Amino acid sequence: MQPIRKAIIPIAGYGTRLFPSTKAVPKALFPIIAQDGFAKPVIQLIIEEALTAGVEAVCLVAQPQQVEPIADYFSGTVAEAIREKAELAAQADRLAEIGERLHFAIQAEPKGFGHAIYCARDFAAGEPVIILLGDHLYISESDISCAKQLVDVYEAVGQSVTSLDLCPESELSVNGIVHGNPAVKSSRLYTLTQIAEKPTADFAQEHLRVEGIPEQQYLCNFGIDLLTPLLFDILDYNYNHQILTHGEIQLRDAMTEMIRQEGMYGYRVAGKRYDTGNPQELLKTVNAFGLQSPYRKVLVL
Repeated sequence: MQPIRKAIIPIAGYGTRLFPSTKAVPKALFPIIAQDGFAKPVIQLIIEEALTAGVEAVCLVAQPQQVEPIADYFSGTVAEAIREKAELAAQADRLAEIGERLHFAIQAEPKGFGHAIYCARDFAAGEPVIILLGDHLYISESDISCAKQLVDVYEAVGQSVTSLDLCPESELSVNGIVHGNPAVKSSRLYTLTQIAEKPTADFAQEHLRVEGIPEQQYLCNFGIDLLTPLLFDILDYNYNHQILTHGEIQLRDAMTEMIRQEGMYGYRVAGKRYDTGNPQELLKTVNAFGLQSPYRKVLVL
């Protein structure tokens, strides 16, 4: 079994839901007060989540104009006045360390989540990859990060594994929904049989109900996927044969085929996910992370 050394994070969206602020700042660079009290951009927190799982290299799938500002941010080049303060110099060194691990793949036009990942096929180079959404952040409910929980499951079962969460029926239209059977080894682990991207309520009620999950709730994708190299063979086929859902090349379609060919597990992560892709959810994310920071007492007041 190949170890997990590489992460792919797609960030090539236009940030339309956060316009006009995204005209000034790419949404990947929006600041969040992190749990250590430092203000960090969203993309840094996502990369650091991946690094907690043992990742050695990270590929950002970006638009051409996004590369320069992000690469510059992770250069570690700062004013001398910053380096005069030890705690800030340490943060600058951390940026440079991340920058050394950073790669870019270009998605010139939006053709779907699956296409974004396909753009990083040369980076993957036949290895399994961990995929994190470019606008989701995570707070673990244990000492083990959400991404590391998934890697631990992968190492135990030796197959692809996707992270899962519960979602109500009202959120079917914005989620990938899975069907599976509880695994004997863990109450959080499922052997998957199907994935449907944004299904209708009628379809979900008939095909996606899972044993042990409360009525009108479903198992949905949590935002982190750990997938074997078979993924890129399937994405290549789907791209060349234009196999589309909702007019786009979907990652979940490829994962469904992976389930058919080699099987896949789903794991209900002990943690919470936070969206930063629209104003309302971004505000919730800022508040949630703020309550984890050293300034939480001020926020509560």
